[in-house]
Amino acid sequence: MTAPAARAIDCAMLSGLPSLPLLADVALGLRALPAGVPSLNALLRHDPAWVLRLLRASQLIATPAGDGGAGRRIDAVIDACGHALIQVALLDGRARVKRSGVDLAGHHAFWAHSILSAEIARELAAAGGRCDPDESFIAGLLLDVALPLLAAAPGGGERHAHRPTEHELAAFETAYGGEHHGEVGAALLSAEWSAGLADALRFSHADGGLFVDAPEHLRLARAAEELAGGGATDTSQQRALAQRLTGLSADALDSALQAAHSRALERCRLVEVDAADTLLPVGAPYRPTFGIADAQPDDSAALTGFARAGLFGQVYARGDESALWTMLKLASALLLDLPAPQILRAGQGGSAFMPIAEQGDVVQRIDLAQAGLEGVWRQLSSGAAWLCSDAREAAALPVSLQRLLRVSPGQTGLIQPLCSEAGVEALALYHFPASFTPALMRRGDELRALADGAGRALHQQQLRLRELDELRQGMAEQYAVHARQLRADLHTPLGLMRHQIKSMRLKMGADSMVDSELTVFGDQIERIDTVLRQFEGRPPDVSADAQRIDLNQLMEQTVAEVEERVLRARSISTELHLDAALPPLHLPLGVLRELLHALLAISAEQVGTSGRIAVSTAEGLNLNGALFVEVRVRDFGRGMDAGRVAGLFAPDGSGGNRATPAHALALARSLGGSLSCKSAVGQGTVFQLLLPRTTRRPAAAGAVPL
Repeated sequence: MTAPAARAIDCAMLSGLPSLPLLADVALGLRALPAGVPSLNALLRHDPAWVLRLLRASQLIATPAGDGGAGRRIDAVIDACGHALIQVALLDGRARVKRSGVDLAGHHAFWAHSILSAEIARELAAAGGRCDPDESFIAGLLLDVALPLLAAAPGGGERHAHRPTEHELAAFETAYGGEHHGEVGAALLSAEWSAGLADALRFSHADGGLFVDAPEHLRLARAAEELAGGGATDTSQQRALAQRLTGLSADALDSALQAAHSRALERCRLVEVDAADTLLPVGAPYRPTFGIADAQPDDSAALTGFARAGLFGQVYARGDESALWTMLKLASALLLDLPAPQILRAGQGGSAFMPIAEQGDVVQRIDLAQAGLEGVWRQLSSGAAWLCSDAREAAALPVSLQRLLRVSPGQTGLIQPLCSEAGVEALALYHFPASFTPALMRRGDELRALADGAGRALHQQQLRLRELDELRQGMAEQYAVHARQLRADLHTPLGLMRHQIKSMRLKMGADSMVDSELTVFGDQIERIDTVLRQFEGRPPDVSADAQRIDLNQLMEQTVAEVEERVLRARSISTELHLDAALPPLHLPLGVLRELLHALLAISAEQVGTSGRIAVSTAEGLNLNGALFVEVRVRDFGRGMDAGRVAGLFAPDGSGGNRATPAHALALARSLGGSLSCKSAVGQGTVFQLLLPRTTRRPAAAGAVPL
C-alpha cells in the first residue's frame, strides 16, 4: 500500500463514522425493532461500517470456523461483546456525530447504495446457485465501505468536491494514492479468513474483461457493483457485462435485479434511510458525497461520561480474569480502533509486572523501578499513559522493555496503566502506526476511562477471590475445631465399648456362641474410628472442587445470563421446565456452569435468529442400574441430518474452549456424565445431558465406604 493510502486508513477512526441513527435507539430500548428485522444482530448487518468493525474485531476472539463464514463471525463478536458494550459503542458513535455537526444526507445515500449492492449480490448468488447468498450480501454491502473513511481523511473533501461518479472517484483515488476505495477496504479486512471478501473489494472497479478465469464470487461481486451504478457504462452495457460475468440469461438477470431493487427499497424503509425511492433509480451512476465534520469537535468525550454513569462496570461485569481481558480487547477495537493489547499483570512490589503469556510464549518479568525507568514509572503510577514513538529513545531502554515495545520507524508503542483505588493493577501495551497517534491522543481521556474501568473490575475480582479464600480458611479452621471436638466426644464411648467387648470375651471364653457377634461389634467400632479419621482429614465443601449445587437454580441463572448476553439480541425466547424434586448435587460448579453455557450457545447457533429454546430437568433416570439427572436443551431451529450431527462431535483440534458439541461432550464426561444429540432437518435439535446423581460429597481417595 502506498504511503498516502496508508495515512488515509491510519488517521481516520472507524468508530467516528456515522452509523444508522436507528441502531442506537433500538439498542437503548427507545425504539422497537422494525417489523421484519428479527434481532439487533440482523439490524447491525445493514450498516457497512459496523459490519466492517465487527469483522475486524472477530480476529480478537475464537470464532466458529467452517460453514457460516462472515455471518457467523459477526454473530460471535456480538455475542462476545454483550449488550452493554454494543450499547456503549452505538451511544459513543451517535454522540460524536452530534458534536461534529456533520450533514448525514450523503451517508443516507451511501447506506442506500450499499444496501442495494448487497441485495443485488444476494439475488445474483441465489439465481446462479454457486455462491452463498448470505456471504454475497455481506460482500456487496462492503464493496464501498472505505468511501466515508477516505472522505474523512486528508484530501477527501477535494476529491468529492465536483460530485464525481463512483467510477470517476476511483480513478481520482488511484491517481492520488495508488489505490481506489475498494483496495483500501480490502486492506482493512487483512486476515486469512477474509481472503474471499477482501478479493471482492480489491478487484472492484477492474476491467470486466479481466474476470474470464476469476472465481465465481469475484465475478458476482463485480456484476453487483456494475448494476448498482458503480461502473462507467450505461444501463444496457451494465446488463451485458453482468450477463457475461454471471452467465445468467437476460430474463433471469432482469428478474434478479427487479427483486433486488424491491428488497433494497423495503430494507431502506425498515432502517429509516431517507428518500430511498429517489436514491436508487435503475441504472443511474452512484455519486458519493459526504458532509465534512468539524475539524475540532467539542472536547466533552462520550466515553468518559459513560464511565461516570457506570456503563463500563456493566461491560466488564461478567466472567473471570480471562473474560475481562477479552472484553478489554473488544472494547479497545470497537470504541477506539486499537489492536489487541498485550497485558502485563502487577506482581509483588508494585512496580514489577509480568506479561500474560500466550500459549508457547516465554515471558520475562519487567521491573519499572530499575534505573533509567523512574520517569516512566512515575508517569504510569499517576494513571497517565506513556508513549514511545522514537526508535532512538527506545534503544536507550532496558532490553526487556525494548522487546515488549517493538518500536520501529512508523510504529508507536503505548503503555496504558489500568488503575483502581489500590494503585496500578496491570498495564496494557498497544502497538499501532505512528500516523494514528494524533487521533488517539485526542481521545486520551477516553482510553484512560476504558482502562480504569478494567482496572477497577480487576480489583473487585481480586477482592472477591480474597474474601472467598478467607471464607475457605475460616471454614477449614472451624471444621478442624469441630473434628477435634467430635474426636474428643467419641473417645470415651469408643474406648468403653472396646473394653466391654474384651471383658466379655475373657468371661465367656473363645468358644462362646456369641464370639462371632462380638467380632462384628468390634469391627463396626473400628469402622467408626476409621470414618472419624477420614472426617478429620477431609476439607470442608467450600474448598473442595465438588460443591453442593441446586441444579434448577443454576439453570435459571445460566439461562438468564445467556439471554442477556446472546439470546435477546437474536430474538430467541426460552422456556424452562424444571423438576422440583431434584436433590442438590455434589459436582464441580465451574465445569457444570461452563457446560450449561456451552449447550445454550450451541442451541442459539442452531436457531440463528428469531426462535425458541426449551430447557428441562428431570430426576432419577435409571441407566444400567445407575441413577442420573437429565438435562434437555431443545431448540426449534433448522435441524441437521445424521452426518452433520456426527461431524459436530468430531474434535476440531483447535485446543480452545469454544462452545462446540465436542467441547461440551468432553466437559460432560469429565463430570462422569454423557451428552447425546438428536436432530432432524426442519424439526430442530435436542441435546440430552445426563449427570451422575451425586447427592453426597465424593469420598476422598482410599476412603472406606460407609
